[in-house]
Amino acid sequence: MKMYRILLALLAITLVCSVAGALLDQNTQQRVNAICKQTIDTKYCKGVFAEKLVTSSPSNKDLLNVTVTEAERFSANTYFFISTLLRDAGDERSGLQKCAEAYEIANTAFTKIVSFFNQGLYGEILKLTGNVSKGVDLCKTDFNVPGYQINPMIEKNRETKVLVAMEKIIGHMVLIVEALIM
Repeated sequence: MKMYRILLALLAITLVCSVAGALLDQNTQQRVNAICKQTIDTKYCKGVFAEKLVTSSPSNKDLLNVTVTEAERFSANTYFFISTLLRDAGDERSGLQKCAEAYEIANTAFTKIVSFFNQGLYGEILKLTGNVSKGVDLCKTDFNVPGYQINPMIEKNRETKVLVAMEKIIGHMVLIVEALIM
């Protein structure tokens, strides 16, 4: 009976995700494809949009809003994750501490980016994405994490880099449209 419920839940999640992706109009799907092809993980990028977009015809600002809010959420969750790992770190404490410092920089920058987005300061968003990239680069992954065969920070760093790339790409798109309107 438990297996049946698990399979039903997975089926429901798969259905929701496939329907969410199908709801994008052709123009939006082309923009999403073009954005995601420029990142290091097309599938993850498309998944963010499929999961988070609430309209089938979003503007570039809507796409940027999804990206900045997801990046802030992901970064905060990653910082919390690192904090929980630090409790049992042992010999690997220094590596995890560097990652905590890296994601503290990323969190601060992502919080400012959301604020800049809300104020319409899109150029400032692009300036801060460099800070996030530099911060994440401080989180080296050449250490073992107790309880994990593969260092989970490898995946966390990769996903953060994808979100930063998405912000840069869409931020430029928004700035170009803003310049054309003026």
